[in-house]
Amino acid sequence: MSDTSDIASEVRAVVLRRKSAAEKLAMVEQMSDEVRELARCGIRVRHPEYGIDEIEHALHRLLLGDELADRAWPAFVHVRP
Repeated sequence: MSDTSDIASEVRAVVLRRKSAAEKLAMVEQMSDEVRELARCGIRVRHPEYGIDEIEHALHRLLLGDELADRAWPAFVHVRP
């Protein structure tokens, strides 16, 4: 079930189809940046004791998984998202 009307969905689709590949890529990049910032906010709420580096490493752990993050940054194995 959607909270968007069929007409609004069609208008959105038309607008997106008219965008160039570069414009679509810019939109994706912006959305990705926003999602990462939301994840950082969640980490800050859960771990107010974390500094900037620990927040970034907790984000890496979320994005990459524990095993890869531990291999890439062994000094930060204690950091949890």
